[in-house]
Amino acid sequence: MTRYAAEAPTAEMLYPLSLFRERDGRPLPIVQVIEGVAMPPPYQALLVHQGDMTSRLEAFHASPMKLKVLNVERTADAYRREVLLCARDSGLPVEYGAIEINLQAFEEPLRSEVVEGRLPLGGLLNRAQFKYRSEPRVPPNFAGSDAVSTVRIGRGGSILWPFECPAR
Repeated sequence: MTRYAAEAPTAEMLYPLSLFRERDGRPLPIVQVIEGVAMPPPYQALLVHQGDMTSRLEAFHASPMKLKVLNVERTADAYRREVLLCARDSGLPVEYGAIEINLQAFEEPLRSEVVEGRLPLGGLLNRAQFKYRSEPRVPPNFAGSDAVSTVRIGRGGSILWPFECPAR
């Protein structure tokens, strides 16, 4: 697992989101690291945990999540996507980010479902009873903003699989 010091470059801290933003000429958000104990409610309950974000967001918003894929990049080594998660019932955007997925970790038909981009990764893994662990990187939490948005709270994380954790 990669761990970052508070002074890590923003592009590295936000990878793979930084790849999409830089490729498209969009500025990176300004990031301020916030330690978990200092994270204000309700963000602390949403972000400071060892679980997956999809199920946490679904519980908080009392709604399944709908995935909107904004950008995709696929190479021989990786599948990356920039996404927006919205509460299905209200349409409210609740999470924006990017993920790099090692498709070799999945067998068919789960691999094809990941690439189809119809459901969030956490939801797919949970539905398939796939054994994994979701773990925040350090710094796990940040506040960010850019020229066209309000302050956003987020977390960088890693999903680790098979056989590295007890079955969910």
